[in-house]
Amino acid sequence: MARAGYPAWDEDEAYFDERPVRHARRKPVRWFRTTLTSALMIAGLVYFALQKEDEAIEAASPTASPPVLIAPAPVWTPLAGTPALYAIEGAAAPMGIEARRHTSGAREDTLILGRFGTARHARLTLIQGPPEPGRSFFVDIVRRAAEAGLAVSRNAQGRMLATKFGPAEVAAVTLAGRTVEQECQAFRFADRDAGFGFQGWLCDPQAALIDDAQLACFIDAITVTGAGSPSLKALFARAEKSRAENCGPGARTASIDVRPPPRP
Repeated sequence: MARAGYPAWDEDEAYFDERPVRHARRKPVRWFRTTLTSALMIAGLVYFALQKEDEAIEAASPTASPPVLIAPAPVWTPLAGTPALYAIEGAAAPMGIEARRHTSGAREDTLILGRFGTARHARLTLIQGPPEPGRSFFVDIVRRAAEAGLAVSRNAQGRMLATKFGPAEVAAVTLAGRTVEQECQAFRFADRDAGFGFQGWLCDPQAALIDDAQLACFIDAITVTGAGSPSLKALFARAEKSRAENCGPGARTASIDVRPPPRP
């Protein structure tokens, strides 16, 4: 409030009365700046502290090695040097034997008579263990031919053939190699309850020479060796009771040693 008669005092008081007002208006701005500056300083200190901590951890930890890719274990494992489980009675041609075991516990034994393209060639794969997924007869023929490095160029309608093991599927097929084709009789048998079966073919340059009787005798000539398990021997013992009477030793040998007739 101005005092009458003292203009100078009135101006001084007016000056001092305005200072608190200006300070009151500028105080929030200074508080905001101070708070912001403090926050930035704290954030910077935290950032540098974290950086130092990460560097210390990296220096203390061993150098990480690059990931190593490990191939999965093979499904089939060859069984080298194991005794043969099967044989073919009366087989005159040299016989090759291959065996392998599946991760499921199943075992496959492949018997190879002669060489593809000759008159006495046969390939027989016997399976013992958990049954395989169901496939068509033709798909199994193609798969087995591919394993032998062959292809199926022609195939006839399948039919059933009585054997000592039971009814087997058979079909005339033409197998092709790189340079030669051969007429064959393919066959397949499976006893899923017993976990036993076999697949293969019997070949000759002239497929007409292999009739159902010869093919049945060839299949009936499959036997188990002393290395077979008791259950496998029991299965073959039961099968022997159903062997055809016309498959004597001479007939079994003839069914394996198939030769074309002499030319006139």
